[in-house]
Amino acid sequence: MRDATVERRVRDFLASWGPPVPPEAGDVRLPDFEKQCEAFLEIAPPVVSSIMGLFAPDFVHECKRRNIAWFCCVTTLAEALQARDAGADAIVVQGIEAGGHRGSFDAAAAARQNGTLFALLPRIATKIQDLPIIATGGIADGRAVAAALILGASAVQIGTGFLRCPEAKIARPWADALQELEPEETISTRAFTGRLGRAIATDYAIGASAQGAPEPAAYPVQRGLTANMRELGQKTNDLHRMQAWAGQAAALAREEPAGDFARRLWKDAEDLLPPAFKQAAQTRTVGAG
Repeated sequence: MRDATVERRVRDFLASWGPPVPPEAGDVRLPDFEKQCEAFLEIAPPVVSSIMGLFAPDFVHECKRRNIAWFCCVTTLAEALQARDAGADAIVVQGIEAGGHRGSFDAAAAARQNGTLFALLPRIATKIQDLPIIATGGIADGRAVAAALILGASAVQIGTGFLRCPEAKIARPWADALQELEPEETISTRAFTGRLGRAIATDYAIGASAQGAPEPAAYPVQRGLTANMRELGQKTNDLHRMQAWAGQAAALAREEPAGDFARRLWKDAEDLLPPAFKQAAQTRTVGAG
């Protein structure tokens, strides 16, 4: 529900960070979700993924009828069980270390659902043994890949680790800021979109969480209100006005082609895995082929 008082306070606060924000900036309309689902069914990709909740049963049914696998992002064991019972084909376990939006089903609960990846993985892997588990959050080198596999993951998902790769094409100040970025130099904030997400602790992100700063508007209204500031940041290469998502392992990102990065991580992980584990993984790979 829109709150005119909250939005006015946010607009006043943002006026010191960019161009004036008109009241209509909050009139954001999300894409038609049902039409998006219809497009997926028509295209029929091998996989569709979800975050911040479950797909509708009818859509899940149609995906299965078309052999489209559903990967569901979760942040707690309870969410993982809901995803399994709803028909997910794989569970993506997101730790609090992850950059970008938090995948919690309930936006109001996201701030307290703060399980780390390596605490969540063994817990969920013990309870759900009939589905592949994909680990994400704070993984950006071979050591973390190997650890995730040993703790029960079938695969890993990497985001921030790829951001310095040329294929990512992010703004230069954002890419440069990831170098040697310490975990504590990231922040979980609702200040960009209204949904909790982890970003570089820029001046704006810190200022928006300081005492006396206005409470962010709801998602996606806050995203609309911050659009002018974020656009200015892109145009002027000002990191402190950008929406610079980053996970806690950002310092491990490297400026190298994405393919080289992925191959290096897997080789490093293989070198660390116990022989028995590597043999079992090879057997599963052959069987899957």
